[in-house]
Amino acid sequence: MATPLHTQYLALVAEIEARFAVSRWTSGDAHLWPPARMDLYLDLYRQHVADPEAGQPSRVARGLRTLAHPLATLGRRDNVILRPHRADILFLGDGVSVERIDGAWEDRYGEPLMAVLEDDGARCLHLQPGRRTPWRRPTLAVDLITSAAQALAPLVRAPLDLPDHAEVVDFLARQGVPAPSLRPERLAQRAVGLRARAQALGLVLDIAQPRLSFTTTWYAGLGSALALACRRRGILSVDVQHCPQGGRHKAYGWAGAGTEGYTTLPALFWTWDPADAAHISAWADGHWHQALAGGHPRLGPFLDDANPRTRAWDERFRQAAAGDAQRDILVALQTTGPSATWDAVADRIAAGPPDWRWWIRRHPAAGRGNDRRHARLLALSGPNIRIDPASALPLPALLRHMDAVVSLASGVAAEAVPFGVPSLFLSADATGPFGHLAEAGHARVVADMEALIPTLAALPKASRRATQIPNLAAGLRRVEAIAASYRALWADA
Repeated sequence: MATPLHTQYLALVAEIEARFAVSRWTSGDAHLWPPARMDLYLDLYRQHVADPEAGQPSRVARGLRTLAHPLATLGRRDNVILRPHRADILFLGDGVSVERIDGAWEDRYGEPLMAVLEDDGARCLHLQPGRRTPWRRPTLAVDLITSAAQALAPLVRAPLDLPDHAEVVDFLARQGVPAPSLRPERLAQRAVGLRARAQALGLVLDIAQPRLSFTTTWYAGLGSALALACRRRGILSVDVQHCPQGGRHKAYGWAGAGTEGYTTLPALFWTWDPADAAHISAWADGHWHQALAGGHPRLGPFLDDANPRTRAWDERFRQAAAGDAQRDILVALQTTGPSATWDAVADRIAAGPPDWRWWIRRHPAAGRGNDRRHARLLALSGPNIRIDPASALPLPALLRHMDAVVSLASGVAAEAVPFGVPSLFLSADATGPFGHLAEAGHARVVADMEALIPTLAALPKASRRATQIPNLAAGLRRVEAIAASYRALWADA
């Protein structure tokens, strides 16, 4: 079996960080290696997992889209705010880790944390990119910040310092890895954009004056820029983990970070479990970066059978299910994978046992192009098919009642573990990020589509694992203490 892409990537960057001075790649006070390393992953992904169905917009189309987003934002009033306000806590979402529940969008990981903070008297400022509306809570539109950053770009240029750059590019070329994102002109462009976004976010921070900030998926969108803007002001920046990968996550393991770490990484990583926190602490020892095992922000209530809200969601599930089934199976769609794979899944479902119930859940980031990719699946109908209810219920509310999860290589598999729900992956590449789940017996790869139904039939019924319910309030108190120490350290620097 070929080495999974994810595993190849981790080996490559480990050797690069051991041999070359990439930790000193800077533009002014901005460390460039963290965002550059994420761009390198995309280079490798495009090389090995090219998606002919995705297509690339033209430069004109990209320009029009950039202009259209802030203009569309100005025309919305569905809980979208256009200017920041004073706040104790700032939360930046990634626009993808969201769910639409009862007609309103909410951040899957930020909403539970903000609710606890507000119960304790804190005022929160919520930021999200994209054009989704309405939001559950007043939300500052990130598109306007991105547009402001473009205007600031000429004012924030700083020289590039790229020691060992030629050697890194030569090393990658000898490994057969084209790295267009590491060309000097691309790195210069990346640096200007990063610094400009940090400058624009700095204006938001100066108005809001939060004591700490959270972000989901620090390596997407404005995450690195927010980390840099916070570092400049001594504000603790916290990444909220959205997908643990057993110490194999591409964005949570670093070497050669220097005594003060990377300015474009969050200072604190909130993880789901102690194992991931220990992995981060191993490389962060002696740096400004720390880890805290705060738990999955959203799962707690759904692991408590006595919780009134959970019982209400159980009743909603029963209404959507409309009867018993021999097995309930969640199909977690993703925005990747060829149509042929998803078509084959649709064929197996159509020919499968009639007393199995299939919950086909769209990815929150899916657009019209993805619906075309999943056309045959989304066209399925019948008494054992649930499509709209699968996206209308919170993911944990579904997982409480599932017997299995089927996906290409989705992080839903990790969220299914506390509920005792096994997962089947349709891509061998899933063993890269999720090999730890396979090793622990929580997941397996189904390489032959003909084996999908027999493999599902052979799985034992799901059995809830004993799981400690996260104490979000206690975790947030620890974050507040770290934030106070961080401010003091910065003030003395």
